[in-house]
Amino acid sequence: MVKFQLKGSRDKQIIKDSVMVLADEIASAIPGLNIAWGLSKALAGAGMKLREQRALEWVEMIRDNTETFTKKILEEESFQDGFVYSIEKYLIERNDEKRRIFRKIFLGFAKSNNLEVFSLEKLTHSLSQLSTLDVEVLKDIKPEAQNQNYQIYGANHNHIENIYSLINLGILLDVTGNRIGMGPEEPPFVKLSTFGKQFIEFIKL
Repeated sequence: MVKFQLKGSRDKQIIKDSVMVLADEIASAIPGLNIAWGLSKALAGAGMKLREQRALEWVEMIRDNTETFTKKILEEESFQDGFVYSIEKYLIERNDEKRRIFRKIFLGFAKSNNLEVFSLEKLTHSLSQLSTLDVEVLKDIKPEAQNQNYQIYGANHNHIENIYSLINLGILLDVTGNRIGMGPEEPPFVKLSTFGKQFIEFIKL
């Protein structure tokens, strides 16, 4: 992934222009990407100019995964719609780690057997709502332990607010029930929801 160092104001403008030129060159060299890229520039061109490095990250992802982003996929209207939706959201994501996960979600979208039913909007919206600490808690979840409902950090009170954030987003289910001694301030027993099982695949990759 190409990174550019920003210096003085004149140098910054030169570099910004160079980044977008490079992104355009990459996009134009990928068969079938012209429609999705052109739509994105028409609808999110101002955002691309302000966040040109992120736009470059996005087209580099396409370039580096040509076995997934085939000409046939790139020319599908459902893919093009998903591309435009996703790049707009990607441009405003501030966190590097969350953008990495975002790219994995989009790769999953492109690999899916049915682009129209893939939960692209729900996955990316949920990701946007997570704090970096929420993401770290998700990484600590053991999917193999889900058949036996469990407390992520045992009985200690680590990251309770983050756990409830994941519950509120529908990623985790609170299965504490009427367990003796379990008040509202105790760490809940949880399991991954059906959506959570899909979502965590992109966190664990």
